[in-house]
Amino acid sequence: MGKHLYDYARHSIKINEIKNKVIIYDIKLLSFKNDEFCFKICCSAGTYIRSIANDLGIKSGCGAVLSKLSRIKIGNFNLKDAINPEELINTFKSDTIKNDDDNSSGYYNSYYKFKYIIPVKFLAERGKTIYVYKKYIKMLKLNSPLYGYMININKTNEKNINENNILIVKYYGSTSYYIHKSLINFNTLFALKSNKKLTKFISEINEDT
Repeated sequence: MGKHLYDYARHSIKINEIKNKVIIYDIKLLSFKNDEFCFKICCSAGTYIRSIANDLGIKSGCGAVLSKLSRIKIGNFNLKDAINPEELINTFKSDTIKNDDDNSSGYYNSYYKFKYIIPVKFLAERGKTIYVYKKYIKMLKLNSPLYGYMININKTNEKNINENNILIVKYYGSTSYYIHKSLINFNTLFALKSNKKLTKFISEINEDT
């Protein structure tokens, strides 16, 4: 109903929890002090970390709750590459940025300011390119989602796509392509005859411009 489970719990309302099938690729214990554990978890989309904390508490026989959560990486993006919003704003407000290595700061200023801005094309995950038949290019230009019957399996080959994957959708050999987000889990081979909406449009990229 569009509410968090803890909203119901705080009002003592019991509901049937929705269970999602997720994958935990790796989990490591980083530290243990007093009654606090710190874990690093690598998991699939849709994983509810609070539930993992609860499950670990049940298995340990003492109960557990989540006290702090940090998402450090998603797809190609890593927290170590991030910048504080206030710092970014101040960077753009600054007319000059002192650089000891280069007194002619024009090029450096531009690089410094824009190195934190990641082009949309880098959203797409490596190896997640789906090719379509030429006759469907017009649909893609109109921001159409991807449907199974559009997939050119001779160029795409069989791939497993997970919900929320960021994909490149394009015609083979074209310099233009489209960034899409998958709406469901699907296999490109099995989806060929599907009329289901597989993705949603995010952006168009043209390498010639």
